[in-house]
Amino acid sequence: MKIKGFILLFFSVSHFIYSQEIIWASTILEKSSETVDEIYSPKHRAVQILGKPNVLPQTVSSPCSWRPTGSGFGEDYIKVGFPKAIKVKQIVIGETVNPGAVGRIFGYSKDNTEILLYENRDPAPRLSGRTWNVLIPETQVEISAIKLLIVHSLNKGLKEYDAIGISSSELPFVAKINVAENLPKDQEKENLGPNINSKFSEVAPIVSPDGKYLYFTRLNHPDNIRDKSKKYSKNLEIQQDVWVSTLNKKGIWDEANNIGGPINTEINNAVTTISADGKTLYLINVYQPDGKYDIGLSKSVFKNKKWEFPTQVKIEDFQVLEFYDERNKSFARTAEYAISSDEKYLIMALKRKGSLGDKDLFVSFKKGNGWYSKPLNLGPTLNTAGQETSPFLAADNTTLYFSSNGHPSYGDADIYVTTRLDDTWTNWTEPVNLGPAINSPEWDGYITIPASGDYAYFSSFVNTSGTDDIFKIKLFPSIKPNVVVMYDFQFLDKVTKKSITPSFDFKSNEAVVDSSNKVTWTFDDENKVFKTILNVGKKYDITASLESYGDFKSTIDLSKETVFKEIKATFEMLPLVKGQKVLLQNLFFDQGKSKIKEESFTELEKVKSMMLSNPQMEILLEGHTDNQGDMFLNIKLAEDRVLAVKEYLTNDGKIDGSRISIKSWGPYKPVVRNSSEEARKKNRRVEFTITKM
Repeated sequence: MKIKGFILLFFSVSHFIYSQEIIWASTILEKSSETVDEIYSPKHRAVQILGKPNVLPQTVSSPCSWRPTGSGFGEDYIKVGFPKAIKVKQIVIGETVNPGAVGRIFGYSKDNTEILLYENRDPAPRLSGRTWNVLIPETQVEISAIKLLIVHSLNKGLKEYDAIGISSSELPFVAKINVAENLPKDQEKENLGPNINSKFSEVAPIVSPDGKYLYFTRLNHPDNIRDKSKKYSKNLEIQQDVWVSTLNKKGIWDEANNIGGPINTEINNAVTTISADGKTLYLINVYQPDGKYDIGLSKSVFKNKKWEFPTQVKIEDFQVLEFYDERNKSFARTAEYAISSDEKYLIMALKRKGSLGDKDLFVSFKKGNGWYSKPLNLGPTLNTAGQETSPFLAADNTTLYFSSNGHPSYGDADIYVTTRLDDTWTNWTEPVNLGPAINSPEWDGYITIPASGDYAYFSSFVNTSGTDDIFKIKLFPSIKPNVVVMYDFQFLDKVTKKSITPSFDFKSNEAVVDSSNKVTWTFDDENKVFKTILNVGKKYDITASLESYGDFKSTIDLSKETVFKEIKATFEMLPLVKGQKVLLQNLFFDQGKSKIKEESFTELEKVKSMMLSNPQMEILLEGHTDNQGDMFLNIKLAEDRVLAVKEYLTNDGKIDGSRISIKSWGPYKPVVRNSSEEARKKNRRVEFTITKM
């Protein structure tokens, strides 16, 4: 609790002193040296000193810092320019490793006149790193550039610098983590317990969108599928399998089970994403028939009560380059994936051509042939010279969670959230740290969230029953994804109530210039149900057609929805055959009146559309009442109502009145006995019969 108190105090203070303007370096003008690796990546190069601090307040070695090549003797220097020239009272230097070696600081006026601003005569501080606020008398001229002279003898060893800034204020700058707003004071993560976690490692959880299934990867467990000829011990290489647990009716996760073959094999297996209907799992690696695998992505479909052999997900210009993994101190060639619930978008964490660092986040878009497009880098707002890993795209297809060691954090790597601002997929909000209840001084990652957005599941090394465990935590508003609706729908024959599968188009009725408003879905062949996830605040149109049926159109209004819901809808289509009788269920009149109520128009428009699409079609409208009141008045009321319906269908002249006959039965043909008000409501009706097709 003391640690949390310190953090809250730190942020309240930093908010006050961060309010002064700091102008950060924007251009490298000169440099004596920079550390360049064998693949000439951006790590440790001079450009890492530009802009606001990359990892401060963390003072650890980071590829997101400039590292000059000198260490013991001699000098190095770097000269940077600023986007605006000001009179300077303070110079801010982020020294992430071995501070105290800056011997002199020079300033440069607009005409490039050099001015000695500071000469360091103090002993090197006993710190691993620091944010150094160098206060000086206000300069008489405006400063447009700064040069640091590094004297290595002042503090021997490799040195790294995160940022250089200037300010006209004397208020000291304190680096801060961009932590989520309105952080709850009592927020605590919950270990999922022994049904999920063991003395072995449980990592990379994936929760199904409906929140009912939890898949995860378990390392080196005795029940993992493994090569029986090998003797496994703690010193042997990692072997991992996919496990699954079901949420029971009490809201508790049942004891997890190994998902078995063909998903699990003797090699490393891991699940990375699940589809909206929960019946497609996406898995790391490409499975080969001989038991071997290639790097890539596969998917397995649950069919006939079992998982099918995983097949390759094909990606244009797919490549995964090797990088040096600082965490494991070894070279690695790995990739991580997250597919959106509707399977339109594939997010990848990998190193390839165009990467800004060790591993970057990329997106690919699903094409008509089932392939995913050439990966597009998500841009420098998210990607750094460090590692961006374990992406998760929320059900809204807008909110992205990921892990990174290249942004200000609490430890080795933290989990962040960002929001996509447009359809370029390169324009994002500044990543927000999820806070100390989720992030720890250790490596944190692999977050997953059901469509409801209430809880997050993630892996952590802190407060575990073994090594890595899986936890859940209640999400607070500033880190929640946008509200969505899980929408299940099916089509039925209006008469027989049997399932049918028409061709249909489903889209939001917004005016857009691309196909982003189109809704995608998955089909549960076993239950004949379509499943999709819809964003609230919109209206959606669905139109369907099927041979020998009337065309169907409906509007789904979610414009006023503000909370998560699971909606199950049934759409009925009318078979167009001679003699077919249909009850107009959504036709309404006031008691004893023949004026059609406005809420009936949608139903009547369906009939009109059907007759326009089938110009040979003729119908008989029949009106019925209950047995209450005068019989002759009831017959007249029924006649007036069918006349009103006929007038509605023909008033624009598109449908000839000769195609519509009418008949008034009054109380003579009840469908049920008039024994109650509920029964009498059923008898008050208008029906039509197809008399010609």
